[in-house]
Amino acid sequence: MRTTEGKGGADVKTAGDAESVAVLLAALDQVEVPERWAHGFHTYPAGIHPDAARLLVGHFASGPVLDPFCGGGTVLVEARAAGFPTYGLDLSPTAVRVARARTATPDEPTLNRTRSIARALTAEARAARDVSPPETVARVLATWYAPHVMVELEVLRRGIVAVTEEPVRVLLEAAFSSILVKTSFRKSDTSAQREVHDRPAGTAAVLFHKKVRELGRRLTSYRDAVPAGTPEARIRIGDAREIPRNVPLSLVLTSPPYPATYDYLPLQHLRRVWLDDDNRGLEREIGARRHWRDGAAAARRQWASDTIDWTASAARAMAPGGRLVVVIGDGLAPAGVVETLGPTRDAAHAAGLGLLASASVYRPDHARGTGRWEHALAFEKPR
Repeated sequence: MRTTEGKGGADVKTAGDAESVAVLLAALDQVEVPERWAHGFHTYPAGIHPDAARLLVGHFASGPVLDPFCGGGTVLVEARAAGFPTYGLDLSPTAVRVARARTATPDEPTLNRTRSIARALTAEARAARDVSPPETVARVLATWYAPHVMVELEVLRRGIVAVTEEPVRVLLEAAFSSILVKTSFRKSDTSAQREVHDRPAGTAAVLFHKKVRELGRRLTSYRDAVPAGTPEARIRIGDAREIPRNVPLSLVLTSPPYPATYDYLPLQHLRRVWLDDDNRGLEREIGARRHWRDGAAAARRQWASDTIDWTASAARAMAPGGRLVVVIGDGLAPAGVVETLGPTRDAAHAAGLGLLASASVYRPDHARGTGRWEHALAFEKPR
């Protein structure tokens, strides 16, 4: 095996198998997001780059693939397109909803039924004038939506809840979820800042219809790309520290939360209320930004402990010779940089995994006058 050790410029560091290092560096080098399949459907923060996922799956996978922090499902989309049995876990109901929609390959009757229901609901929502969400929903959301937008969204929500065909409801829910921040007074999916603006009546309903049609087009393209006989992706709410051992995995490929960067579950507050999502995962979230507000030292220790736990869980679920590939960046907390390379390598070593290759690239952060390292690491389980 050809190896490298510390090669590259001051902003690049590598080690291990040269061929694998080249793939890891290429994955870290991806910038432009492709308009491929359903990758761009429904905003979800901080996902791995689609082309990075494609490169890593193509090089490291030989059988079943799991992403235990699946987010919006980027890894799962690429793994299923490559013909592998695909599994995903995430604590966020929004993540699971988006990932299920992005990895779906519905047949034409299902897509036609979805479009038909969406047209009817759009017409009903545009005509509605006096429909109120449940009091608990209205009380929480009243400051985030114009009254007429609340009416339109409630008509859509009621109609979707009434759909009994699960494949259709999955697609309608994903389209509905995709517009809940866009039609609100919230600045963006990653900012809770409030920005009041005027949205003409009917806009929310029409946007929903457009998103259903967009999703249908994207999934038709994806269905054509997935090899015949590839099983549907199996995605559920779950904790990366408790990975099921039902199927020996050839590859665990994931980009776990960068420490001190986002509060992923709280970011989905509007969707959680509208869709009545379970919020019990909030206390189990790994690396959440809010943890550093309660004390940096304790937060670092907890993040390192959680990293050991989820890595050990992944190792137990892997087949002999299986690979664990982790893409992670250092955190930027108020108390300083949260270094992730050492703890990630230590966790893999403690789990009995050997380092196959690693690549690290320094990313300057000019806005804050600092920077951080981003890492791609590949480990292998002994045979």
